[in-house]
Amino acid sequence: MRPEADPFETDDPAGDEPDFRGMVETIPHLVWQSSPRGDWIWASRQWAAFTGQSPARSRGCGWLDAVHPEDRARTREAWRMASRRGHVVIEHRLARHAADGPAGDPYRWFSTRAMPRRDGDGRPETWFGTSTDIHDLYLMREAQVHLLQELQRRGRNNLAVVRGIVRRVAATAASAEEAAAYVDDRLAAMARIQTKVSRDEPLTGVALDVLIRDELSAHALPEPSELSGPPVRLPVEVAEKLGLALHELVRGAVLNGHDRIAVTWSATATQLALTWRERARPGRGRTGDGALRGEILERMLAYDLRAATSISETERDRAFVIVLPLPR
Repeated sequence: MRPEADPFETDDPAGDEPDFRGMVETIPHLVWQSSPRGDWIWASRQWAAFTGQSPARSRGCGWLDAVHPEDRARTREAWRMASRRGHVVIEHRLARHAADGPAGDPYRWFSTRAMPRRDGDGRPETWFGTSTDIHDLYLMREAQVHLLQELQRRGRNNLAVVRGIVRRVAATAASAEEAAAYVDDRLAAMARIQTKVSRDEPLTGVALDVLIRDELSAHALPEPSELSGPPVRLPVEVAEKLGLALHELVRGAVLNGHDRIAVTWSATATQLALTWRERARPGRGRTGDGALRGEILERMLAYDLRAATSISETERDRAFVIVLPLPR
């Protein structure tokens, strides 16, 4: 039997032709040759080095053993359609040789492309292809898709919050001016919270203590006499709604001259308990809006975050307690 021809063999005895084998074996791609049916005839050293497959093992359909089991059907389909389409284009995962790289998932994403070399009648005679590592690019694309979905979800949530604000105003405002002022104030608070969320890493959450300080600072209130609790990073959805509740607390304190504020909290993996205490300035007693503020906060937090609220007060002191579940 005549030995199989080397795909890189040249007829030039003087060696003046380019060194195609040297070029193929140094480029950062896995290179291979196959029949029109996808049966491999030859694979470069890079393929053997990455997958650990010997040349004999990768021939025929043996190379498919290196393809992730979940991607093999798509890969076979790409080859089945190759003659009709005139090319092969597929993204799939290839197994890395166990001795290479860190422990963990042995598969990396590759972009595999192939084109035929045709005979004199235009029929595919043999196929040449490359598999290029796109793992980092693939993960970046996945992260972008996830981030876009998160932004769309947050946009829908914000619209729902705005709708709730408008409905609340429509039910309680005594005049158009009062309604406009109420909506403007709450939208300004939402904008501040969104700015905070955007400054932080959107996927890691918002620090509770920073959220509280930002709201106090926005109303020119002094640093709390006490601000203590374990480090807590709130998921964006929780931070947005709790931020509006904090805005209601700060706004009420400002209107009633309560500038001596202390905030403490405790947290478990599933629950946050926050206590907001405020004291009137000397010469000012408590006002009568505590029950109303408690009702507003209770409706807002119970509906938006499934939180429980309570209020207690003396002649000059008032305390709001908010207990809300944290998503796991």
